[in-house]
Amino acid sequence: MSSGREGDPGRGAREPDAKDVARRREELLSEARRNAATDGPGARAGNVSSASALAGMGLQFVIVILICLYAGMWLDRKFGTAPWLLIVGALVGAAAGFYALYRVMTSANRRAGK
Repeated sequence: MSSGREGDPGRGAREPDAKDVARRREELLSEARRNAATDGPGARAGNVSSASALAGMGLQFVIVILICLYAGMWLDRKFGTAPWLLIVGALVGAAAGFYALYRVMTSANRRAGK
């Protein structure tokens, strides 16, 4: 028969006292603070920060394409070249959107690699 808690391998197992619990809690808190400080300001928000960044990138991509499409339509009406400038606007908008996404992703990779 064991005098300790169930699952303890030996007899001399003791319950941690308040000092041990407080010391361990402080160790864990200081480790969490260090991790939060080294991971940057978005680390505390966790997935919320990355989700908003992704939504912002997607919104930027769509807005750039729509602006270039609108500019192409406007120029087509002005010069009577429909649908050629619309197509050029769509291609330029897509290229600009992809370039913006590429820049954001490469800078994020560089920061993560530090």
